[in-house]
Amino acid sequence: MLRLLIGTGLLLMAVGFGAAGWQYWQSMPVAETVEMPETAPEAPVTRQSWLIAPTGGLVAQRDVRAYLVQERFVPDRTVEITLQARLEDLLVEDEKLPDTTFLQVLADIRAPKVAEGLCDVLRQANAADCAVNSARVVEDSVDLAAGTARFRVELVYRMNDEGSELPDLAAHVFRTEVLRLAPEAGAQGTADARAALTVAMTAVSEACAAEGVGQICRPLRLRLDWTPGQPVVVGAEIGWLEPLPKGMFVAPPLEPAVGG
Repeated sequence: MLRLLIGTGLLLMAVGFGAAGWQYWQSMPVAETVEMPETAPEAPVTRQSWLIAPTGGLVAQRDVRAYLVQERFVPDRTVEITLQARLEDLLVEDEKLPDTTFLQVLADIRAPKVAEGLCDVLRQANAADCAVNSARVVEDSVDLAAGTARFRVELVYRMNDEGSELPDLAAHVFRTEVLRLAPEAGAQGTADARAALTVAMTAVSEACAAEGVGQICRPLRLRLDWTPGQPVVVGAEIGWLEPLPKGMFVAPPLEPAVGG
């Protein structure tokens, strides 16, 4: 009799737990059905990540990135501008200059103001996009007598690739040239940093179009030093492609060149 009661109790417990479990699972949200695509997506196009130097070796990765990676900003493709600005030009309406002790701090806080309009110059010079990467006052550069300070601005940019499809990179060498550009005398008194940068970018374009420069010439780095009424000092580095010299055969590298 005892066994019969125990067996009956266990059976009732099993039925009860089973019903409760069924109700729990029925209350769970129904999972959405994921439809698998009929065809697998196309594999992304792999861009060659190495370039060949004229000596047959590999080009440093910092130059490879600066030349090839045009779909995004990279830290190795920059325009660095050192310029002088009046402290009063950094103020907002009805604001006055602080005590001399705080002028350096003010200049550093308002440094991005001196970068305004510089990216527009690059876009007009065939840059697809541009951004201010940094803008700071040069340490101890505040001139109390003149009411000025010197600033250093770094821009990053992407070049417009429309209509400039790259050739077979494995069949070309990559050449670079460091330029010390001397703008014409008429540009020495440029009114502001934007005008000075326009002069610099024009000089770079002319260097890329010069005789002896090969295919797809692009600026890699540019440095500009501008002071009102003084000659514009411009240094630039450009890079381009040339067919492999006769007799040179290059196999794809197992590992990309280091360096940057």
